[in-house]
Amino acid sequence: MALQAPHCLLMGPAGSGKTTSLATFARKGVECFVIVTEPTGVDSLLDAWDREKLPIDLLHYAVIPPASPGWDGLKDMGVKINAMSYKDLSELKSGVGKEKMKQYPLLVHNMENFLDERTGTNYGDITTWGPDRMLAMDSLSGLSLIALQHTVGFKPSPHQGEWGIAMSAVENLVLKLSSDCKCFFVLISHVEREPDELTGATKVSVSTLGRKLAPKIPRFFSEVIRARKDPTGKFLWATVDTESDLKNRALPTGNAIAADFGPVIDAYRRRAQVASPAIFAGAAAN
Repeated sequence: MALQAPHCLLMGPAGSGKTTSLATFARKGVECFVIVTEPTGVDSLLDAWDREKLPIDLLHYAVIPPASPGWDGLKDMGVKINAMSYKDLSELKSGVGKEKMKQYPLLVHNMENFLDERTGTNYGDITTWGPDRMLAMDSLSGLSLIALQHTVGFKPSPHQGEWGIAMSAVENLVLKLSSDCKCFFVLISHVEREPDELTGATKVSVSTLGRKLAPKIPRFFSEVIRARKDPTGKFLWATVDTESDLKNRALPTGNAIAADFGPVIDAYRRRAQVASPAIFAGAAAN
């Protein structure tokens, strides 16, 4: 069995260089595929490639943002909010505009056969790719909203069961990606503060649906990294701090390390050479 390439969870506030850091894969010759759910995600990618003078052939992306309600959806929502009580809103059976929510199936379809919007080329099933490629989901916040929209549309007050359905959709998709992808995989996430149920203190964790899902996400990853920008504008990573549950196998231990996936790639290549020398030699020759 071939050694699985590392999977990384990179979390941090807006502007902390999360998307930009994906360019460090291309520095190592790894072909980068990014599913973008953020409005300016492609801008960040193209700017990073330009700054680093990287070959554009190493960058592929598909843009699948959460659905916009449209004017009709906003009017329908406004009428219901004005006419119905909170209880009645939460008990709506069909959601609001749910029949128009196509983003989640589109997202899954694009993982079955990745379509690069830059070139129009299909690259097949992401679970068939090897460690010469990297898949990034940018970001968990967009994925979470897509899953919620798929469950309730633009319903303004989902009930607890509907939140649970949407959370399950997110968890199962992340499980699929972390279990079946043999390529490098990076999940990018914004952060928020949540109370720790054991200690009562607040902790910084990934931003997703509900307090119960956020603590489950890091277990799928070998590297859990917190990104930040220092006062001089330099992007830095932490693999240990007092506010977050972080972990590292390949990256250095510290709270001010370089924002660079290079050590993760190097560590995988060393492991692969030991675990499967014949396969590694063949891949290197190609």
